[in-house]
Amino acid sequence: MSSPALEAYLAKLYTDDALRQAFLDAPQTQSVLHGLSPQEAEAMAAIDRIGLQMAAASFQHKRAAHGAHAKQQQGWWRRLLERWR
Repeated sequence: MSSPALEAYLAKLYTDDALRQAFLDAPQTQSVLHGLSPQEAEAMAAIDRIGLQMAAASFQHKRAAHGAHAKQQQGWWRRLLERWR
């Protein structure tokens, strides 16, 4: 049960708060609207909702931490380049 449409929709659910809320309000309807088959939509309706929200929060935390790390790395490179000028 792993179609490209399903995988893309799951990725969006993990990253888009508004889309995730719409899905939680009407999972089968939203799944079909996003290109899933009726069988996939039925399976999505049975998804672990708490697990979905926990995974989304975890991914959001990781993205924020990665962004902070990238900014630190940019600062480190700038300081190094300034020394060589």
